Amino acid sequence: MRRTTRRRRTTWWIWAFAVFVVLAAFVTYSFVEPFRVETKQLTIADPDVPAAFDGTRIVLLTDIHRGWFFSEERVGRLVDRINALEPDMVVLGGDYVYVDSKYQASCFRELARLEAPLGRFAVLGNHDYGDYEDGSGGPAPAIRAIEGAGITLLRDEAVWVEKDGSRLRIGGVSDYQVDVPRLAPTLEGTEEGDFILLISHNPDFAEELPAGAVDLVLSGHTHGGQITFFGLWAPYLPSDYGQKYRSGLVETDATTVIVSNGVGSSIILPIRFFARPQIVEITLRSGGG
Repeated sequence: MRRTTRRRRTTWWIWAFAVFVVLAAFVTYSFVEPFRVETKQLTIADPDVPAAFDGTRIVLLTDIHRGWFFSEERVGRLVDRINALEPDMVVLGGDYVYVDSKYQASCFRELARLEAPLGRFAVLGNHDYGDYEDGSGGPAPAIRAIEGAGITLLRDEAVWVEKDGSRLRIGGVSDYQVDVPRLAPTLEGTEEGDFILLISHNPDFAEELPAGAVDLVLSGHTHGGQITFFGLWAPYLPSDYGQKYRSGLVETDATTVIVSNGVGSSIILPIRFFARPQIVEITLRSGGG
């Protein structure tokens, strides 16, 4: 009887220790993953892409959340990494800082070094509208920092990007969560057959789009779930559509949406679990669907 009891106690401690080791490994990894930034490559083939833009490469960088746990040096390393890709265009998807507006200046001091011959374009995310812990409110600090960096802010605005006599439309909307985004300025002056790219920090806005109005939407906001069950499901997503816009390429009845995991974090601890931070490199191809 005593031997059986001892065996049970020994077995219990072995299992307890094993569970502790596994949990410790998971917790440790969740603090390591935020530094394992991946470059995700996607190709978008669309007959509306002009031949002159075939092979055009766009880099999407979003949700930096510069703050206590995301230093200016880390932003600088991201910029160096993007410049090494030699993109034709850079899109910044919003949420540049977290907690305190004072970080806007240092964040965009580095983002100003981004190089892209066809342009650098930005929209505001929900965290760029203020309500910071330092008491400041409103998007003014973010707007000043973006404009000071020489980056084109698209706040319910759009521009034509031209190359070799052809053009495509790049529009950006206000944040869907804290503002009222307007699509009309992006569509103004366009014709059937124009390739229209829309930047919306929040991918949920894609649900508001008329079918066929926009060819491609670039978004962030969801952080890929940030904490997931091995990349398959996230217990929490800041979206009204469940897991639909968690991460990656999403085909809807109206358009195609690319949702980046972003590179920062938005909870008290800077952790991620099977939702690696990412830079997304998109190659446009003229032709097939």
